[in-house]
Amino acid sequence: MRPTTRSCPSGGCAHFRGRGFTLLELLVAISVLAIIAVIAWRGLDSLAATRARLEPEADNARALVACFGQLERDAQQVASPSLFALRLRPVQVLVGDAGTALVFTRIAAPQPDRAISLQTVTYQVVDGVLVRRANPPTRINDPTQNVTAEQIETARLLTGVSAIHVRVWQVNQGWVAPASVAPQTLPGIAAPPPAGVEIVITRDGQDYRRVLLVG
Repeated sequence: MRPTTRSCPSGGCAHFRGRGFTLLELLVAISVLAIIAVIAWRGLDSLAATRARLEPEADNARALVACFGQLERDAQQVASPSLFALRLRPVQVLVGDAGTALVFTRIAAPQPDRAISLQTVTYQVVDGVLVRRANPPTRINDPTQNVTAEQIETARLLTGVSAIHVRVWQVNQGWVAPASVAPQTLPGIAAPPPAGVEIVITRDGQDYRRVLLVG
């Protein structure tokens, strides 16, 4: 038997031949992809280098913002001498052999079922680190109270600090740089605290200045 053949309904069949890519077209496509890959790689490399360069600056900015934020919160909570009958100035700048220390007598954070208490916090540079020391809260502002080292909360706020410089705003005098060497207990109620405190932190050879409102 002979194999049967099917004829096209129209009386003739069109013949189609598949056509692939030529070698030249493949080379052009590969070259274009290679150029795009090189451009993308250089862009990613530049982005990574920029990020690596900016990360230390961002960390530095965040640390400074956090440090000045803590200083501002303490300054805003400075206790009123007339309200608490303070005999010790609520804002003190102590200058000694160990450098400058900024001391706030502030209202302590409220605690459940406890009366309002006071707290002394001290800012000072220790071994290149700006440190905040907070005494335990007390109801009586007694500068002679016995406080052990275990009771003091110490927080390392900022590294790479060589010095801090502090000035206070005095009425009719402007900015004044105190030069006291020790806390001074007054015979009567202390005068109101200064309206503002200017703090300059020298870190890695650069000065960072901030003016804080007191109270």
